[in-house]
Amino acid sequence: MASPDKSQEQGKGFTLSCECGYITMTTPSRTPSGMAHCHCRTCQKQSGSAFGTSVYYPTDQVFPLPVDLEAKLSLFEHGTDSGNTMRCYFCPKCGVRIMHQGILPDGSWREMMSFKAGTFDDWPEEGGLNWEGMGARHIWTRSARMNLCGNWEAWEKYPDDMVDKKTGEGEGEEKKA
Repeated sequence: MASPDKSQEQGKGFTLSCECGYITMTTPSRTPSGMAHCHCRTCQKQSGSAFGTSVYYPTDQVFPLPVDLEAKLSLFEHGTDSGNTMRCYFCPKCGVRIMHQGILPDGSWREMMSFKAGTFDDWPEEGGLNWEGMGARHIWTRSARMNLCGNWEAWEKYPDDMVDKKTGEGEGEEKKA
């Protein structure tokens, strides 16, 4: 489960924070399940950029959130094209998006959740998240606002291994260069 600064002291995960420092927390481990640069319209809007970058962990390692952390975070929810609900957690003071949690129509959690990669505090040379070594993929590229390099792994929707096993959501369609 994600927790405030005390996990960092125990050497467990990566430290995350918002721009103003009001929200600080630690990932459940230093071994995320993956990273993706998402080009969907929602990620473009929330990041204010051409794509949003997310780092994935199993949802049950992060939720439920510690009560003190949940009390500090603000929540924005919206429906998704798949019929799920996306919970978007952000800092109420500076507005920085911290993480996303998908809720299925039956109320259960999607298998994976995501932390916004820009909230990771430590640089790779300081022992932080190794962005290059993560092998990030570009997903939902059918909405891309930029040309992608030919050697980048790119998917029109989700890669097959990111398809939610509970719902089949994703459909995998790889973008051909």
